[in-house]
Amino acid sequence: MLTLLTYRPGYGDPSLSPFCVKAMILLEMSGQPWQPEWCARGGKDSYGKLPALRTPGGLVPDSNFILQWLEEQGADLFPGLNNAQRGQAHAIIRLAEDSLRLGLIHDRWLRDDCWPVMLKTAFGGMPAPLRLIIPGRVRDNVRKLLTIQGMARYSEEDRLRCLRADLDALAAQLGDSAWLFGDQPTAADAAVFPVLSMLDRLPADTPLRRLVREQSALMAYTQRGRDRFYPALTFAAAAA
Repeated sequence: MLTLLTYRPGYGDPSLSPFCVKAMILLEMSGQPWQPEWCARGGKDSYGKLPALRTPGGLVPDSNFILQWLEEQGADLFPGLNNAQRGQAHAIIRLAEDSLRLGLIHDRWLRDDCWPVMLKTAFGGMPAPLRLIIPGRVRDNVRKLLTIQGMARYSEEDRLRCLRADLDALAAQLGDSAWLFGDQPTAADAAVFPVLSMLDRLPADTPLRRLVREQSALMAYTQRGRDRFYPALTFAAAAA
């Protein structure tokens, strides 16, 4: 059985990380038997991050490499898509993970109305002496990274302008379909849906959370994802 090294559940999602939930969904879509192993951080052989998949051939780090590994085992994670559509799916995955997700990180870690909840969720099990030091350092690192990237430099208005464009693009791609590329989910949905779910479940009523909830088609899509994937993921977590 495959073992997915992953962060623990949080805020109603099977993991605090959209990348970990993405990997879980890909595993479910592949039909491979798997189980989670809860970790606080990745090791050197996983680039120091999660998720990572323990396979008979060794550890596969990163959700994108996990996707590739599952395809190499024969899984069809882009069912029915031609080459052009696969290219579109790749771009949509990048939109969710390299842009929209940064809005999620910003609000979780840098907003003062979300931070107390994030502090308790992410660091509540840490020994008291470390809890006084480590969370602040991690938060400072997040602030530095988002400042270098640019997301933390924007005004609230400009940040929302950028993220609204991402949401509008996703809504346009979805159209009247159940999933991003038709009537069955693909790896693109495995990447996009967890980000939207976590934005909807931000621990405070932030302007970004309100912006997401205004997108009725995307909210219906998010609920479809929860109905389709989360029962199986919750079962896997409970059995671990």
